[in-house]
Amino acid sequence: MKLAFDPQVSYPEIMANHENRSDKNDQNTLKQLCQDFESIFINSLFKEMRKSIPDNGYLKHEMSMEIFHEMMDMEIAREMSNRGGLGLARLIYEQLQYKKDAESE
Repeated sequence: MKLAFDPQVSYPEIMANHENRSDKNDQNTLKQLCQDFESIFINSLFKEMRKSIPDNGYLKHEMSMEIFHEMMDMEIAREMSNRGGLGLARLIYEQLQYKKDAESE
């Protein structure tokens, strides 16, 4: 069974908060959205890396283990993104902030 990574299911409190923020928190909201995107990207990297591990038959392949790995990967990806991650969030934030500043002039 494959479990799909849906950011609205995984981050319901973040998604709800993004809709109700005021304009003065736009920068913080944008930073948080960029970090969320980076954590989703890192999580998909983990999924693809797990697919590359050969099944040698030593361990049983159970659904509970799949669920555990997906939840663990999701948490590690979120934590990595919050600590700077791959730098993708920072680059996206800078690009979007630059575009926003250019449009407001």
